[in-house]
Amino acid sequence: MIVVSNTSALIGLSNIRHLDILQKLFEEIIPPAVAEEFGEKLPSWVIVRPVSDEKFVKVLSYSLGKGEAEAIALALELNADIIILDDLKARKFAEDLGLNIIGTAGVILLAKKRGIIKRVFPVLKELREKGFWISDAIIRRIMKSGGEEVE
Repeated sequence: MIVVSNTSALIGLSNIRHLDILQKLFEEIIPPAVAEEFGEKLPSWVIVRPVSDEKFVKVLSYSLGKGEAEAIALALELNADIIILDDLKARKFAEDLGLNIIGTAGVILLAKKRGIIKRVFPVLKELREKGFWISDAIIRRIMKSGGEEVE
C-alpha cells in the first residue's frame, strides 16, 4: 500500500508521542517539503521521495502550502492508495483529482479498528490539547465510528 502524507499528521502525532501509529499502519512516503516542514529527524521508516512534476507543484502552490502541493503531486505520481491530509482546501483539491483521502482523525480511527490503540477519544483529546485543530463534529463522528460513547 502506497501512502503519501502531508505534515500535519506527522507533527500532530509526534507531539503526543504517537507517531508509531503511522508506522504500524503504513509505510509512509513524504515529499521533501513535508520533511522540511516536519523540522525534526525523521524516523527511519519514513521514505522521502522527490516530486518529478515541479510545474504541477508550482501550480498547486498558488492555492496550497508547499507541503500540501508536493504531497498531492507525489500521490498522483505514485498512484498512491491513500493521501493523509487535514487541510480542507487541500482535501478538496485531492478529492477533485481522484485521490483517496484520510485525515489524522481518520488515521486514529483506523488505529483503533486495527487494535493499535484502545480508544480514540483520549488520543483526539490530547491532540487538541497540544494545539491540533479538530472540530467537535469530527470528534463526535470518529467516536461514533469507533463505537465509543459520545457525550
